[in-house]
Amino acid sequence: MRKRKKNFFLRISYPTVITSVILPLAAFTYLLHQKLSILPQNRATLYFCVAYHIFTLLAFTAGYHKCYAHTLFRPKYGFLQVYFAVFGAGIGLGPIRWWAGLHRAHHQYTDDPDKDPYSIKRGFLWAHWGWLLKRPKSDAFFRDFVENEFSIDDVALNELEFSRERSKTHYENFTREYIIWQEQRYWLFFIVSSIIIPVLIAVYFCEDTWINGLVYPGILRMCACQQLLLSSESFGHSRWLPLTVPTQPFNDKNSLVNCMNPLFAMISFGQNLQNYHHEFPHDYRDSSALWAYDPTKWFISILDHLGLVEDVSRTPTNLVVQLQIQQQQAVLNRRRSQLNWGTPISKLPMITAKEFNKLCGAADNKHRIYIVIQNIIHDITPFMDQHPGGIALLKASHGKDATKAFYGGVYGHLTAAVNLLATMRIGVLALGNDEDVWRRVAREEGEVNDGDSRRQQGGLHSTAEAA
Repeated sequence: MRKRKKNFFLRISYPTVITSVILPLAAFTYLLHQKLSILPQNRATLYFCVAYHIFTLLAFTAGYHKCYAHTLFRPKYGFLQVYFAVFGAGIGLGPIRWWAGLHRAHHQYTDDPDKDPYSIKRGFLWAHWGWLLKRPKSDAFFRDFVENEFSIDDVALNELEFSRERSKTHYENFTREYIIWQEQRYWLFFIVSSIIIPVLIAVYFCEDTWINGLVYPGILRMCACQQLLLSSESFGHSRWLPLTVPTQPFNDKNSLVNCMNPLFAMISFGQNLQNYHHEFPHDYRDSSALWAYDPTKWFISILDHLGLVEDVSRTPTNLVVQLQIQQQQAVLNRRRSQLNWGTPISKLPMITAKEFNKLCGAADNKHRIYIVIQNIIHDITPFMDQHPGGIALLKASHGKDATKAFYGGVYGHLTAAVNLLATMRIGVLALGNDEDVWRRVAREEGEVNDGDSRRQQGGLHSTAEAA
């Protein structure tokens, strides 16, 4: 028991417990004790809270996430790096190196209960908040992963330079150094962006009290940003939650969903399209749709147009449409496999004309009706009482080729009738010329060629599932 208790306390992530639990609880306790509203009563402070909320969120989503975790663009000027480092720290989710490393592990090992730090398979609460507060049992694996992603070997921390022109290798080395430099000063940046700046602006510009500056634009703003960002790892992996209107247009083999509820898109700051993001992690957008709510995309696009960033990564539209069509086809194939489309033509037995005549004339089959349509023999006995044209018309075609009558000679049957007829196939009539049969096999079983390659192999054989 003591050992388990000791291990529990050793696995607690105390830095994030402070920023994600203790400070927000202290702020809410203060509001309850003073009987204050969750929103500041000072209008200037309220406006500042909203602006600062967006300002720090963009530093995190564009900086921590897009720039450092996925390297989707390169800042051309040092002040952007400073902005990402200082105000991204104001969210309270840890230094760049730690968060970006875990995020890369999440992309590489999605849904793995041991290697995915936010794995939804460990529960909704773990994916949302638990991973942040408690180190997983495989903590050593994640430390090694982060170490490999952002190595600290031979880093000259005191020789940082903001150069406007760098080669790609130089830029990568500089970024690696900068990330580690930020990690060593994370708490300083957190205090500056979450305490000092909110208090100073609230007092000197909003004419409010220092405690309101600390509580509202400081701690509560930080808490709101955290919950917004964490929601993408919980709600964005919950296929079972209809409230978010989950869809999987690109891949349905994992838990990732696009949450199509517009309200959730607003709440999550555009981080709601996880199915797209994980399939195209090297796209600075979270959706290729122009109408998608994505403030981070707009922000990066503005930076690009102003010439402040370069090498912005974007997935070609053709690749997006290709994957979308492939997923739609996969869904259709699964639905098709659950329906009765009749025995595939390639699996039907070959029946000669002599055998067919014998089958039709057998005493045991005097109450059955066999007809041939496009060289395929059908036993339509189960349907004869339901036939709109009556049983007499069907009996008149017994043992005969009714292809012309079926396709317009008597009545032009539509696709539904063709599908129903396919469920009554029993064999292929061998007449020596199977060209029409080969074409149907190619069409129904999804083959591109007209069947020549299979004909060379000498006979019908099984292919894909029949349409």
